[in-house]
Amino acid sequence: MSVSVSPREVRAWIEESLAQRPDLGLRKAIVNMLFNIPNPFDLRARRKPKAGFLVGAILFAVSVGCFCYFNFGR
Repeated sequence: MSVSVSPREVRAWIEESLAQRPDLGLRKAIVNMLFNIPNPFDLRARRKPKAGFLVGAILFAVSVGCFCYFNFGR
């Protein structure tokens, strides 16, 4: 005999399951996307930013600087 489960119960089960897995989640995905993967042998090693992220950050900073200079500096 099958048991009917409400959507709220399913959501609570999923949230509980995800809370027990710190290796999953949006924050972890963003960190892994912006930085190189961590060294599994040295847990205290710092992550290095990926080259694409650095190039994008530099281009964004330069564009904001140019915008401010030409619109507010003169």
